Amino acid sequence: MNNTPSKNPLDKLPLILKKDLDQNLCTCNEVLKIDIINAITNGASSVEAVKSETYATMGSGCCTQQVERLIECLCPPEEE
Repeated sequence: MNNTPSKNPLDKLPLILKKDLDQNLCTCNEVLKIDIINAITNGASSVEAVKSETYATMGSGCCTQQVERLIECLCPPEEE
């Protein structure tokens, strides 16, 4: 049996956030949820970084809270 931690970033997400990955999270700029997740796992650890990578949150900003939640789940807190 393999006890190595999973490398799949989706494993870090609560079940509710794993839904609708192929749907737009940012409807203003038609950015898919999976594209935002990929940006975060590739180093975009703030809303501003996600915005510059994907254009999400640049419209009305109604998706900002959801982007923040994904960052919170996918980016481990920095240890001091």
